Amino acid sequence: MPSAPPVVDVPTPVPQSEPPHDDRQVHGPTHGHKKAIIITAIVVAVVIVIGAVGGFIWNRRHQSELAQARESCTAAVQALEDQYEESQKEVDEAQQLETLSADDVADEDTLKELKDAINRYHQFSGDKSGLTCAADAHKDVLDYVTRQARSRAATQREDAQAVGKAAEAVQSSRKAQQKADAKAAEDAAAEAKHKQEQQEAKEQARKAQRTNENQESTTSSARADGENIDGDWLSYPKNGKREYINVRYGFSAQIPEDFAIVTPGPDNGDGQTFVDKDLDMRITVSAMHNALDTTPQQTLATYKREYDVSYSLIKGDVMVATWAQDGDVHYVREIIGDKAISMIELIYPETNHASCDPILEETAPTLTAPYAHGGADR
Repeated sequence: MPSAPPVVDVPTPVPQSEPPHDDRQVHGPTHGHKKAIIITAIVVAVVIVIGAVGGFIWNRRHQSELAQARESCTAAVQALEDQYEESQKEVDEAQQLETLSADDVADEDTLKELKDAINRYHQFSGDKSGLTCAADAHKDVLDYVTRQARSRAATQREDAQAVGKAAEAVQSSRKAQQKADAKAAEDAAAEAKHKQEQQEAKEQARKAQRTNENQESTTSSARADGENIDGDWLSYPKNGKREYINVRYGFSAQIPEDFAIVTPGPDNGDGQTFVDKDLDMRITVSAMHNALDTTPQQTLATYKREYDVSYSLIKGDVMVATWAQDGDVHYVREIIGDKAISMIELIYPETNHASCDPILEETAPTLTAPYAHGGADR
C-alpha cells in the first residue's frame, strides 16, 4: 500500500494590512483643482465678454465721432463755398464802380479805398480751393479741415463786408458829385438866363426910350401899335394881352386885355392900375428908386412884419410874397435892382381863386425891369 505523501506545512499567507484610507488625500486635491479651472474659465470668459463689449462700445463711439467730424467738415466746407458765392456777387457789383473816374465822385479817395478793398479780397479771401473732406480721412484731419473752412469763411465775410462798405462810400461820393454837377448846371442856366434877361431889359429900356422920344417928337398921343396913357405906353390887344411900358422907369408887364386901366394914374408916373370888375381883380404895376440899396431879404422881412405871409420866395433879385387879408388874396412880386425896385401886385377875392389864379400865374412873371440884374420865374 502506497504510503501517504508527506504532509508539508505550508504557511498560509497573511494579507498585509493597508494603511487607513484618508478621503482628504484621495479626493481633496482633485476637487480643488477642478474648481480653480472652472473659476479661471469663468474669469477668462468674463474678460473676453468685457473686452468684446468694450471694443464694441469703443468702435461705436469712434464711428460716431468720425461721422460727426465728417458731418461738421462737410457743413463747414459747404458753408465756405456758399459764403464765397455770396461774397463774389457783392465784389462783382463793387467792381463795376472801379470804372468811375475821379471826375465822377466828390472824394477821389473813396475810389482808391474801394480798389484796395477789392485787391485785398482777391489776395486773401478769393481762393476757396484746397479744402475737402476725404472719405478715408481720420477724425483729426477732418477737424483740421473744419477749422480751416470756418476760419476762411469768417475772413472772407469780413473782407467782403469791407468791399461793400467801400462801395457804399463810392456811391455816396458819386451822388454828392452828381448833386454838385446838377447845381453847377443849374447855376450855369441861371447865369445864362440872367444874361438873357439883362439883354431883354436893355432892349426894353431902349424900347421905352424910343417910345419917349417918339412921344416928344409928335403932337399925337397915338401910335400905330398902341396909345399914350398918361405918358406911358399901352399896346393894342394881341393874343389876349396888352403890353404896358412905364416910361419913367422903363419896366413893363403883359396885362390881360379884359382889364381896364384905372384913370387917372399917379401924378408921379411911377405906374398904373388895371381892373376886371367881373372878377373883382386888380393888377397894379409900379416902381420906385432904390435909394437905400434895399435887398430882397430886407424887403421880404418887411412884408413878414406887416402881413401874415403864407408863401415867399427869394431867387436872385426877385422877391415874391403872398398872404390873405380881409377875404382877399394878395400877391406881390418885386424885382430889386441897383437903381430901382419894380413891382407887380395882384389882389382878388379868395372865392375867385379858380378864375384868378391862372391869370396870376400868366401875368406876374411878365414883369421886367431894365434897371435890375434879372429875375426868375415864380
